[in-house]
Amino acid sequence: MPTRRGRVIIAGLAIVAIVSLWRAVAVEREKHRIADAYVQAQQLVKQLDAERASLHHELEDAHQTIDTKTNDLTSLKQQYQDIQTRLEKTSGELTFLQQQHDALRQQNASLASEKQQLEAKLSSLKELRLAIHDVKRKIWNERFAAWRARIETQKASDQERLASGNHGYVVREGASTLGSSESSGTKLRVHVLEPQSQ
Repeated sequence: MPTRRGRVIIAGLAIVAIVSLWRAVAVEREKHRIADAYVQAQQLVKQLDAERASLHHELEDAHQTIDTKTNDLTSLKQQYQDIQTRLEKTSGELTFLQQQHDALRQQNASLASEKQQLEAKLSSLKELRLAIHDVKRKIWNERFAAWRARIETQKASDQERLASGNHGYVVREGASTLGSSESSGTKLRVHVLEPQSQ
């Protein structure tokens, strides 16, 4: 029996040793697998770091490009505003020039028709004499109207002076009678005429 027991113990120890060996081999395999995974993870991390550095560099380039384009866009906006202002000013000038052109065209048409009328009138001698007579009559009427206006103005001025009087100042034979010895004993009779309404 002791041998049997020894065999059982040896068999149990062999089983434990086999299990331990199997377990050690499994652990060793797991270590190799983990080491390989770690190496692969390290390589993946290096690749990701390289990609991150590359992306960071591209991002910086993109920022610089955006800044450059922003400055260019600001410059283009300013140029656009300047061109828009010049366009509005030029448009206003063009409108003014078109209005002047239209006015000159109408004036030219009017002058052309007036020229044709004058040429038609002056084509015959009789019409020329009538035209000269009309011009002389217009000139005489204008002069007569000016003369009448001066006369009416003078009449109105005379009426105002006559109405206001000279405040008692008397002149005899071109000399003042105020305070003279001759007029001290002589009484002067002054007739004041009332202004007559017309």
